[in-house]
Amino acid sequence: MTTAPEPRYARERRIGGITRLAANELPGDPPAPVRAAILNNARINRYPDPTYTPLHDALAEQLRTPSEQIMLGAGSSSVLQRLIRVVCTRPGDAVMWATPAFEAFSIFARQAGAVAQRVPTQADGSVDLEAMLAAVTARTRMIILVNPHNPTGAVVRGDELRGFLDRVGEGVVVVLDEAYRDFCDDPRVADGAELARARWAAGRHNVVVVRTFSKAYGLAGLRVGYGIAPAGLARQVRDAGVPREVGIQAEIAAVAALKARSAMRENVERIIGERARVLTELRRIGYAPGDSYGNFVWLPLAEDSGRFAEHCFADGVLVLDIAERGVRVSIGHPTDNDCFLRSAHTWVTGRVAA
Repeated sequence: MTTAPEPRYARERRIGGITRLAANELPGDPPAPVRAAILNNARINRYPDPTYTPLHDALAEQLRTPSEQIMLGAGSSSVLQRLIRVVCTRPGDAVMWATPAFEAFSIFARQAGAVAQRVPTQADGSVDLEAMLAAVTARTRMIILVNPHNPTGAVVRGDELRGFLDRVGEGVVVVLDEAYRDFCDDPRVADGAELARARWAAGRHNVVVVRTFSKAYGLAGLRVGYGIAPAGLARQVRDAGVPREVGIQAEIAAVAALKARSAMRENVERIIGERARVLTELRRIGYAPGDSYGNFVWLPLAEDSGRFAEHCFADGVLVLDIAERGVRVSIGHPTDNDCFLRSAHTWVTGRVAA
């Protein structure tokens, strides 16, 4: 009788003191003004305002976008889930993304009754735009383009992205998933919101952007994400949501976080610095990770990925194993990263000794 593998979170609960580097969470607490806003405005006995006016207004100001073009959800995953349901409505409609990818994409497509079109990334982990264009069929209704890509950390730069969008037909909605945008320090990567607004103004209405407060803002436990889309599509996505889906503390925290962007940037700069240190050390001891522009690094270990992840877990470090492809490792506190680097080093020395 074959025993089912133990779920990752079950293992995490079973073993105390684990170093969590599997979920791309921001290490540490959100900025002090955000924590204070949550504590001083608890009101958890009240339902949130279903219009979310304060957060809509704050996002509209930051994004220079009318409020009617904004979508909110319990994380960007909720916005993506509803987008797929709204766009892929006919039997055989398809949604495309580059793989390996966020595993929830497959779930969302299945829930919508949509066909999943998975296009492999290139050997260096970058998104293969030409292969994606070649894979578009008459049934393709949506392309999800994660930039920076999760889990490889690769980016599509501005000129490449504009050229890609110019070649995608108007009948295909392109969703720019920018969950990790704040960690990207490559100036050649376009801001998706600016790009979308420019295309809408030019009469091209098939570009949508989704983002989250879970990553750079450190609000993963409160689950609030957002997106912008042409007003008609944004309204459909809002109407498809659960009323009052975003909790009152999540909205309060998100509004406060937008006012504390300088503190967020300080946290992001620390992550970028640690990311560079981890990549440098991994290369020094014999690994070959590509450049990453998210809050994580990617090791393309292929068939060794599972054994490497188990080795790290035995050392008390939880990383994300994407079977037969590689391992994604979130950037944590310096001490967390040191724990991972020690485990990565003993993996190399153990294989050499063997």
